[in-house]
Amino acid sequence: MATKKDSGVDLGLVAGAVAAAAAAASAAAGAYWFYGASDAQLHRKAARSWMLRARADVLETVEKTVEKLGDIDKATYLAIVDEAVKKYSNVQGATEKELVSVARDLKAAWAHMNTARKNKLNPAPKAPVKKAKKKVAKR
Repeated sequence: MATKKDSGVDLGLVAGAVAAAAAAASAAAGAYWFYGASDAQLHRKAARSWMLRARADVLETVEKTVEKLGDIDKATYLAIVDEAVKKYSNVQGATEKELVSVARDLKAAWAHMNTARKNKLNPAPKAPVKKAKKKVAKR
């Protein structure tokens, strides 16, 4: 059963919202890399299976970190990227140039991921809607 804080906020609901925000940010970062970046066509062409697995590992680790800590900062994200790139440095056929390129792209995705996360957590306030006045016909 979900526990409640003294303020009456359902912690299960908050955790779910944070997890959803993390998933949205992860999806936004991946989609940006393949379709939104200035070099997106080159990214799609050059994507190799180990690169995609490394990207998936980064996104999965980010989601787990957000679920555990509730938020993620830039230093933590960059450390996650460095670990993933280090893990895939021993893959056969991975060149140093490719490793540097993947690391650079993943690190650059922080800005887009962070923006998506902030937008999901703090949506823009909606403008108040003005009600139309009914006109009464004169007799």
